[in-house]
Amino acid sequence: MIESKTTGSAVNKVGANVVLECRNITKNFGHIQALKGISFKLHEEEILGLVGDNGAGKSTIIKIIRGVFKPSSGEIYIEGEKKEFENPGSAIREGIQCVYQESAMVEQLSVAENFFLGREPIKRYAKGLIKFVDFKKMRAEANQHLMDVGFNLEIEEEINNFSGGQRQAVAVARALYSKPKILLLDEPTTALSEKAQMRLFTLFRRIREICPMIFVTHDLDDAIKLCDRIMIIKLGGPAFETDVKESCKKEEILKYM
Repeated sequence: MIESKTTGSAVNKVGANVVLECRNITKNFGHIQALKGISFKLHEEEILGLVGDNGAGKSTIIKIIRGVFKPSSGEIYIEGEKKEFENPGSAIREGIQCVYQESAMVEQLSVAENFFLGREPIKRYAKGLIKFVDFKKMRAEANQHLMDVGFNLEIEEEINNFSGGQRQAVAVARALYSKPKILLLDEPTTALSEKAQMRLFTLFRRIREICPMIFVTHDLDDAIKLCDRIMIIKLGGPAFETDVKESCKKEEILKYM
């Protein structure tokens, strides 16, 4: 059974409205039970950390939330309404975006082209019979959205000329462009320098007011630095939950990992 030191103060601080709720989610892959009854809520303006070692099940629950896998049992609710995702596209349409460990950029394309990859703005001529990519709009909007999240990059330069932290900033701004209800962060700071990581953490704290986040990591220190609340996932099930602002020490949390 999950142990908890959550008192409700995190909910009161970040907002009482529940944006996402997972109820008793299980997932079987043949005879292997990857998830064993995961339940949690994500509130407005909250950053929830899902923490566990590799193979604990945290990435599996994220893939279920974003429509890659269907749960074997259990239910997902967004703003109180039950949802079933057939694929990642259906999750995106419900307002779920994800930023991954790898930023999935096309190396030889510019920052602006990567920002709009797959959804390029179009100019239409001759009653729509002739179509061109609107590069002027692409550059202007990409630049504006990156500046909105605190990054001033040369948007016409190829993405392979930028650091890992800058590339992840593009990925975050790209995810926010569609005004998501929920942002999933799947190990987004792995292999980044400490300076780049801290700058991204500052960005995540700022945008929490736009949409709540689930931060998936194996690094407990990172979760403590960033998150309002932490859930430890172990062997496919919830092991421990705590409000980071409570007096729970790192050593106590480590006992459940």
